[in-house]
Amino acid sequence: MNSSDTLWLLRKIEASRNETDLFNLLACLRGPFSVIFLRKEENRIYFARDAVGRNSLLIGRKHDGNIFISSVGGNVPSSVVYELPPYGLYFIDLASVNGSESVTLLPWTDDCRELDQMFCSSLTIQTAVKIQTPVGGNITQYNFNFHTLLLNETSLDSDIFGCLFKHPEIQNVCNQLLGTLRNAVEERITNTTQYCKMCLEKQSECIHPKIGILFSGGIDCTILALLADEFVPTNCPIDLMNVAFEKVSRAKVKPTVIEWNVPDRVTGLASLDELRRLRPNRVWNFVEINVNRCELNEKRKIISNLVFPLRNVLDESLGAALWFASRGVGQKNGETYTSPCRVLLLGSGADELFGGYTRHKAAFERNLLGYAEKSATEHSPHAYQKAYEALEEELNLDWRRLPSRNLARDDRVISDNGVTPRTPYLQEDFIALVRSLKASQRCYHPLGPGIGDKLMLRLCAYKLGLTQACVLRKRALQFGSRIADRKQNASDRSTYLED
Repeated sequence: MNSSDTLWLLRKIEASRNETDLFNLLACLRGPFSVIFLRKEENRIYFARDAVGRNSLLIGRKHDGNIFISSVGGNVPSSVVYELPPYGLYFIDLASVNGSESVTLLPWTDDCRELDQMFCSSLTIQTAVKIQTPVGGNITQYNFNFHTLLLNETSLDSDIFGCLFKHPEIQNVCNQLLGTLRNAVEERITNTTQYCKMCLEKQSECIHPKIGILFSGGIDCTILALLADEFVPTNCPIDLMNVAFEKVSRAKVKPTVIEWNVPDRVTGLASLDELRRLRPNRVWNFVEINVNRCELNEKRKIISNLVFPLRNVLDESLGAALWFASRGVGQKNGETYTSPCRVLLLGSGADELFGGYTRHKAAFERNLLGYAEKSATEHSPHAYQKAYEALEEELNLDWRRLPSRNLARDDRVISDNGVTPRTPYLQEDFIALVRSLKASQRCYHPLGPGIGDKLMLRLCAYKLGLTQACVLRKRALQFGSRIADRKQNASDRSTYLED
């Protein structure tokens, strides 16, 4: 392609004859997008987000009653603002009597929750030809519960990953996952203008870092770093963004020296050593981004406007962590450094796909024990079946709310620094492959944290040689970077954002 994707899409939109052509065009697009455009010949405004919801698009009603649509909304005076659900192609007919109030949706999904609450009676859902997303039934019949029961206690204590790899069906799935993820990483690196922020305008030969990775040292980001090494030119370093915040101090006398050795800094350095062992010829820039509370407060208004319309403590913590990470101002080898990267790879989606959150483990164990108590049989096959059904339901719930809880917010926050967020785990083929697996083929929580959660992804890390990173326990960014206070409830309204 000799032109930008924006110009390519503009020409395709201009060539579309009607709303059906537009619908089919946008429904078939791969990758993240959000669009707003006016078709003068139809006197309509069309708008949409990609079906995964990776790019931000907000819709709201101003105080005068008019609707506004924007990628950010913190500075717009309005009475109500929503993140637009990525359910299809929307349009407003400006020629109608109630054009400013009536929204029509051409859906590319059958699941259109939240819309009644958002639009009340002013939404019309129009029938459209559904575009089938790639999903292909179960690609194999293995079951982690069955295979781990075959292992004796000695093998569980020594090398469970090596033992599981003896099963050809598990090896086969692991190979497919790594091949598809490798393609996703390649797409997001090679389809990038080969200039950093400093060299973009003059477009001279650029050997500076262009690809950065939000790097806590966990398996999600370390796998991405190792795969990225295959596609970034060898003469270009890769920036690993590692964020640490000054600890919230409740003491009357604050410490004179700030301790930056937060949990994510420790695991980040450990995984950096592993990357250097596996890829010694790559220059890995470990960027230590240390943020004190004074600097955090100075940027409060900016971050608040970007996170809006979300308002919870969790949004406050993650929004701030991602904003400072994407800004890239920190230290490299003890010296002041500002990353020139224009792309930031994120591990978003890995926990939702592979069962990485504590609530996934809780749903599994709660139903496993509950069924065992009712049936008076401890850990029977039926008990495991019920537990996995509950886990499957929890995974599906997390998947449905991923666009509204995470992705749009992250896109707004990171893009503010002139950086494009890219999420290989949310590439369409990879999503289809993982979601064709049952919950019992993605994780096995009885093995405990650091093994059972995201077990299939840990096997992929193990196969790549990441023998240390593959057993790291899941740790949320807000706690690993120490921006969040564990005494706070993540779902509480944030006084920091409300002020």
